[in-house]
Amino acid sequence: MNIAGLFQSPDDRIAAFAKAQVLLYRNDPTLHDYFMQLQLDSMERPRARMHDLRARSPLSTWVVNRAERAYRSRQIFKTDVLFCPMPYYGRESENRLLVRSLMGLAQTDAKILCLLLENAPIRAELDAKLKAAGREGQVEFIDPTACSSRMESRVRTRRVLMRADSAFRNTVSILEPHGLSPELELTSRFEDLARFIEGWEHLAPNVEFEAVVARCHWHALCSPVCRTALQRGKPVITFQQGVIGHTLDAPVTATKYVAFGRSSATFLERANHRFFEAAGMPEPQVDYVPGGSLIDDLKIMPEQFDRHTVLIVDIPTPQSNFYGVEAQSEALLDLADRLLAERNSLRQVVIRPHPFWSNMDFDACHRLAMKYPSRCEISHPAWSLDNDLRRSSAVVGIFSGVLTVAAACGIPTVFLQTDGGYKTGDLACFEPEQMLMPDAAFRQLSQMMTDKEAWAHARSVALSNAREYYEGGKNADLDGHFFDRLLHSAPREARTVGAT
Repeated sequence: MNIAGLFQSPDDRIAAFAKAQVLLYRNDPTLHDYFMQLQLDSMERPRARMHDLRARSPLSTWVVNRAERAYRSRQIFKTDVLFCPMPYYGRESENRLLVRSLMGLAQTDAKILCLLLENAPIRAELDAKLKAAGREGQVEFIDPTACSSRMESRVRTRRVLMRADSAFRNTVSILEPHGLSPELELTSRFEDLARFIEGWEHLAPNVEFEAVVARCHWHALCSPVCRTALQRGKPVITFQQGVIGHTLDAPVTATKYVAFGRSSATFLERANHRFFEAAGMPEPQVDYVPGGSLIDDLKIMPEQFDRHTVLIVDIPTPQSNFYGVEAQSEALLDLADRLLAERNSLRQVVIRPHPFWSNMDFDACHRLAMKYPSRCEISHPAWSLDNDLRRSSAVVGIFSGVLTVAAACGIPTVFLQTDGGYKTGDLACFEPEQMLMPDAAFRQLSQMMTDKEAWAHARSVALSNAREYYEGGKNADLDGHFFDRLLHSAPREARTVGAT
């Protein structure tokens, strides 16, 4: 896959991952389900080799398959819309999106079958909101991973292991000749995904639907659901997951893709075209719909020049060995040190960790906080993003979605660059005034802390660029009218659906 001009990275991980995607999809499109886990390869552990993998007995496979058919339910589910959110509920912003999406779909008066795990903590809230709206009879919930008995659970577990083993062996056989074999440790991650895939494949023959609305076409349960819908010739609507940081978003297995704005829609359309061109396969038609902010609540904040506080994000950055941003992370810390050492109007530097902060090394951040105990603070991820943004005069990072949100809220924002460092074309609309090398970033931030006119200019630039990144700089209005237009408009007519 030719990613030249789409992504820039000092390492070759993104290019290698793109090549692996193309090879796998060309050989077996069902392996798309496992792309999400393949990009988590640390590249530091032993590679899987075909001669080290033991094949399963054909007889045991036959026995398990026969047993599985005995437990197949005869109940048929008929629905208008099959709704598939992500099967993880640990992020409050994603839970809010789930609630808004389901309630908006319900406003279309469609009959909805929602794939929701039995232990989903959000179920009570969904039931209450549906009841309050008088729509509780309109939505049915089902857990595709649930089993009706202990014996069925045992058979399902064996099927999951068989499916994961088969997919992993197939992956290794395709990639090993190209020197791209995944690490052996990924077998357990394949099993995690296979649980959702097996659950859906078991349920799918009993579900009749007219359309699918899925959170993200490449994520866990959503991936096999989208594939089934496309195989049946049904419309599939999916949504942008976040900043498009590498090639995981291609191929797009949907008929309509709701992007944050035209910048992301155009960028992903180019990436998807290059994927199918590299794979030598016909490119399915996709309508890319600029919709506005889906996850974060965008609201223009009052002038915050007098806070004299710089918020720093992307330290440490997850999967830094994938993106190759170690040098940029170090440059961020160095920038923070330079700002704190300056005797200017800067009052405080706040470092906000990534939500998945627990597995990261914060030693360098703690050293900086100890060096400037009264002026450098490490924010806790349990504290809301809104809280950190409201006390900040400027935000600095590499490519986090926090930066795009901050810009749309009217906070001067800097995307730190380094020579040959990581960047993604998804954020091109923020060039050139907001994408700065370390010295330029230091000068601009120092000036913004002391000169209100310079701060106001940076605020104006941020808002202008954010209006391109998020359609109109607004939140997506996920109400019944929004989903009605998506579900019922003809191809290419949905391009202006969205922001309010």
